Amino acid sequence: MNKKIIELIKPNSYTYTRIYNTFVSDEWGNWTNSGVADNSLITNGRIYSCCTGYTATPSLPKPNSQRVIKGLRKAKSIRMCYCAFIKTLKGWYVREHPDAYVKLLDGYIMLRCGGYGSYISVGGAKLVNLSYDVEYDTSFYQDYMICAGKRYNYPTGVKLKYATGDSVYAYAYGGFITSNDYFQCYTDMYMNNFRVVHTT
Repeated sequence: MNKKIIELIKPNSYTYTRIYNTFVSDEWGNWTNSGVADNSLITNGRIYSCCTGYTATPSLPKPNSQRVIKGLRKAKSIRMCYCAFIKTLKGWYVREHPDAYVKLLDGYIMLRCGGYGSYISVGGAKLVNLSYDVEYDTSFYQDYMICAGKRYNYPTGVKLKYATGDSVYAYAYGGFITSNDYFQCYTDMYMNNFRVVHTT
């Protein structure tokens, strides 16, 4: 009898779903965008950086966007599609590699394509290698993720709820290459509005 009473007075937990805009404001909060200069932009779902110029006088925009989503690390699931297009049109020696990444939960989750690595990691463990010009439909759960229809379990001791924060940060950089003439290289990163199933 006492057990039944305890169950009745327990607060009921439930789930609800929200779809958050990427890189532009929505009804639940704002993104802070910075680093946008010539030949770069941030729009809903896209961050673009085109680096151009001469070796001595380059234009190297590094656009980035960030926000906090309260309760994100306790979510039942986080789903998004991510892809990055990277291309060098002129130049011959890489000084700074192109890069395109999204960090969720203060970096506990990382999706990255670029010269510094192309992978998805959770809790510091790399789970999937990524390629340029490919869209990855990925859902993160507390104990595992599903990427392109395949399940990947997190290592022991890794759960989204163990992250230190609820921030999201996205960044794109075209790179810097040495050239005897005018150089041009770009990174075009896309992440669709993402679906979060929150728990209370």
